[in-house]
Amino acid sequence: MSYKRLFIMARGLACLAAVWAFLYHTEFGRKMRACIQNRDMAQCLGIRSKRIDCLTFALGSGLAGIAGCALTLLGSIGPTLGQNYIVDTFMVVVLGGVGKRIGCTSGALIIGVAGTVFEFGSTASIAKAAVLFLVILFLQKKPQGLFALRSRALDD
Repeated sequence: MSYKRLFIMARGLACLAAVWAFLYHTEFGRKMRACIQNRDMAQCLGIRSKRIDCLTFALGSGLAGIAGCALTLLGSIGPTLGQNYIVDTFMVVVLGGVGKRIGCTSGALIIGVAGTVFEFGSTASIAKAAVLFLVILFLQKKPQGLFALRSRALDD
């Protein structure tokens, strides 16, 4: 592995640890988790959910910017820079479960290892299609993903 890829992996782990610490050890992180779990109750308790939404979007945009900077280390910069990663990213989020960091982390690990294993006996395109097929089969059995987000909201 090259130093660039090792640096990107270290940066990714550092961002993951920073987001975890931010969400579980700050007041804003507690408010953000409250809005995710039950927005109406959080608003009743005085949390301004629109402000939380804006700052959450800013946090996500900052993380996307860090990821974009990391991608520039691997190739040329252009309007199609992240196009090769869109399907994999979507599969990671859906497989891991929307809203759970441990789900995204484990989903990324599973998809990455499965893609590498399938590439040994075939091409990269066939391996990506095989992983997509396996994710679809898994989601038929467990549609909420590996780790489902629990909510206390009442079902209407």
